[in-house]
Amino acid sequence: MTLQIKTDVIHIGYPKAASTFIEQFLSRHPAVTTDHNCVTDLLFTTPSSQTSSVAEKPCSDKIHYSRDESIVESVCLVGELANWRKYRYVPNAWDRVKNDIIVDPAEAASRLHKVHSQAKILILIREQADWLQSVYKYVISQLPWNCRTFIDYCTTPSGIVHLNAGHFDRTITAYIDLFGSKRVRVLRFEDIAAAPNRFASELCSFVEISERPLPGRRENETHAQIARLQRLIPLIERLPRNIKNALKPHAMRLIPGARGRIVSSRQIRMLRGIYAASNQRTEKIVAQISRSA
Repeated sequence: MTLQIKTDVIHIGYPKAASTFIEQFLSRHPAVTTDHNCVTDLLFTTPSSQTSSVAEKPCSDKIHYSRDESIVESVCLVGELANWRKYRYVPNAWDRVKNDIIVDPAEAASRLHKVHSQAKILILIREQADWLQSVYKYVISQLPWNCRTFIDYCTTPSGIVHLNAGHFDRTITAYIDLFGSKRVRVLRFEDIAAAPNRFASELCSFVEISERPLPGRRENETHAQIARLQRLIPLIERLPRNIKNALKPHAMRLIPGARGRIVSSRQIRMLRGIYAASNQRTEKIVAQISRSA
């Protein structure tokens, strides 16, 4: 049985788009309670075996916010979860997982809606080339030691799923179709730095809490030097944590660029070309949501 908590706002994604930062911001608000990674079970159990029980939220007089940013990956289990977990970071392993999962935003939205039909859906999007680069930095240590290029990652089941999820319009539309445009809000990662006051205002208004300013520091950032070390010196991942932490600062001085690019300019141009049409559709959808708010 999947135990769910009655939730007012579900933050479904995207991963590596300030989800931890937003949860920390909201968790400090006196009118909000939060939880993390409780909703994914609805996608990671097969419908035939799924029964769900919904518990009351922790405080009936507060807004309950649930962060589960991997929901937008739209990976829905139809077979064995073990296969997905075993092969998702293995290059060219799609055939090993394709009979156990489906990747479908409409199916993911449907599974959430069956249990949380009255919830609001919060989505944070991030420019795809920048976003996929950040995802790649984060997962690089999970890749086989001799297959750690960005192209290697793109051939893994996880990489294929993220490339698909970069078509934001498909995901947003799937949730609007079920939850309604007034219950879906799309915010932009870039506005956290570029327009923090507006971002805080839109976020707090959607959650229906009093407005507060954003803190100045993001959470859980992955630096390019560390990702380069993990790619160039895979052995470092096998060292004890205390030795690894002691070595990294010295080694990173030889690899400049804390937040620099780790994906080539040609690959970035390719990604931007892939998503150009999707982004045009996304702009229209977000504008429609704003008008209906």
